[in-house]
Amino acid sequence: MRHTPTLAGMVANHAAKKPDETAIICADTKLSWSDYHILSTRLAGVLLASDLSGGDTVAVLLPDGLALHVSLLALEKAGLVAMGIGPRAGRLEIEHLLRVSGSSALISFDMHMEMHTSKLVDDLRESGLPLNSHFCLAEGFDHFKLRLNDEPVVVPPATPELAATIATRSMSGSELYFLNSTSGTTGMPKCVAHTQQRWIEYHKLVMQSAPLTEADIFLSAIPGIFGFGLWTSRFTPTILGCATVILPKFSADALIRALARHRVTVMAAVSTQFIMMLNSPLRDELDLSSLRILYTGGEAVPYERAAEFESLTGAYVLQFYGSNETRALSV
Repeated sequence: MRHTPTLAGMVANHAAKKPDETAIICADTKLSWSDYHILSTRLAGVLLASDLSGGDTVAVLLPDGLALHVSLLALEKAGLVAMGIGPRAGRLEIEHLLRVSGSSALISFDMHMEMHTSKLVDDLRESGLPLNSHFCLAEGFDHFKLRLNDEPVVVPPATPELAATIATRSMSGSELYFLNSTSGTTGMPKCVAHTQQRWIEYHKLVMQSAPLTEADIFLSAIPGIFGFGLWTSRFTPTILGCATVILPKFSADALIRALARHRVTVMAAVSTQFIMMLNSPLRDELDLSSLRILYTGGEAVPYERAAEFESLTGAYVLQFYGSNETRALSV
């Protein structure tokens, strides 16, 4: 049987071959491939030491950023299925997704949309949800602090012994590894099941659309737990071994500044986002000439605005068609 590669394996390989090169950029923080590998291994150690069993589902309620990416990789290493909850989800959506996914644990920050997550977890437990574990991360990895059910947890070092344990729990690329929520435009959001093989095959389609290399710098303006965000901030950049810029909170001006500051070459955004960028006065004040490609989709793409984007930046606008449920049908 052909071996299907995994994100954890690819990150480990990049960490060995080019440990100091940048994997993720978020605000003023850069995470190297070595940092990415080590931090996710340490968090996987915490998960492995808990009462979770291989194949259990753990909900992730985090905004885009380093914590989200490290947590998702740690869950994979620990052999756990991640349930990605959108950063704008409200109380009813969260409860619904936890219930339908059968999540037995939650990873979050202290706060989510003005809600204290510890109080939220208490309320959800009282409603009958079997949330046995709440992993609460500090906002920022300059101090890797963590609480489990409101008690401080010592995060273990990334030892060879821990790596050996992870090797016995890590998933294959053909196993269910991720559930993501749909946008819920017609009611409560649904859960969509993903294997890594699905996105690795999609990456091959992406590579037919444009000449992408490890020298590229990606920026995905899409939340990293939705399908569009999965391949533009996790799979294609990791497969290529190139850097990814993440916006912790979207705004048109923040997007423009990040594009110019980091000399981004490949951008991903829905139409609404790049049109907001075109409508910003800042578009003419900063140098966006590094940009080669804009991947867009998820909604109708106005031809005139796409042509305006190409004229402004010199980049090609490439539209894809598909959905979380159906996968990509064309690029």
